[in-house]
Amino acid sequence: MSTVLYTFSATGNSLTTACKLAELLPDCTVKSVTTYGHRHSVTEEADAVGFVFPVYYGDMPWPVRNLIHKMVFAENAYLFAVPTYRGGWGDVNKRLNQLLNTRGQKLSLSCGVPMPGNSFINEPQVDQGYLDAQNENVEKAAERIRNREVEDYRTDEILPLRPVDHPNNFRGITAEESCVGCGVCVSVCPMGNIRLQDGKAVIGDNCATCLACFHWCPAEAIWMSKQENIARRSKYHHPDVVLGEIIALKG
Repeated sequence: MSTVLYTFSATGNSLTTACKLAELLPDCTVKSVTTYGHRHSVTEEADAVGFVFPVYYGDMPWPVRNLIHKMVFAENAYLFAVPTYRGGWGDVNKRLNQLLNTRGQKLSLSCGVPMPGNSFINEPQVDQGYLDAQNENVEKAAERIRNREVEDYRTDEILPLRPVDHPNNFRGITAEESCVGCGVCVSVCPMGNIRLQDGKAVIGDNCATCLACFHWCPAEAIWMSKQENIARRSKYHHPDVVLGEIIALKG
C-alpha cells in the first residue's frame, strides 16, 4: 500500500518529522505542500495520505488549507495528520476534519509531535527535550499509522475563524533599514509575498505567518511581531536542516 506525505515547513520541524516518518512507513513519498498548492487541482491516488505541518494559532497554515481545497483523494483513502506544535494543537484536528469533509473525506487519525516553537518562546532545556524526543514520538506515530488506527474528530461546533484562516500580515512582519538586500527572505517565502525594492526587502499582506523570513534572515533585519517580547526573539531552525532544503520546498 502506498503512502504520500504532504509537508509544509518553515524552520524544518515538520520537514524532518515527515522525512523521519517516511523512513518508517512502507512505500512512502514526501511531497511539498507549497509545490502542489500552486496547481488548480491535485489528484492523489495513494492509499494513505498524510499531512505534516506546524500548528499556527490552533489551526493549519494557509498553504495546507489551500492545497486540501483542491485535492481529490482515492476512494476509502486513509487520511492522517502529524502536526508539529509548541504548546498545544488547539482545534486543528476538528478544523482539518471539517475541511476534509468538504472533499467528501474524513480525518482518520492525528498524531502530534511537540517541537520547539518558531514564534513564542520556551526555555532552552524544554526545546532541547522536544528535539531529543522527536524520533521516539515519530516512531509512535508511525506505529499507529501502520496499524491504521482511527479516531473520531467530528464536531457540530461552528469553529471561530483564526487569524491564519486566510493570508494576511496580521503580525506586522517587516524588514528594517538594516536589510542588506540579499534576497534570502524572497527565496524562502512560500507565498511569493516578499520582493526587493531599491535593494531592500518589502513584505506584503499575502502572508502565511510561517516566519521563515525572520528565522533565515542572515542580517537579522526582520521584525516578526507587534508583541515586543518576541519581536526580536532568537532565530531558530531545526539543527538537521539547512537553508537550501527550505528553499527546495518551493519546487
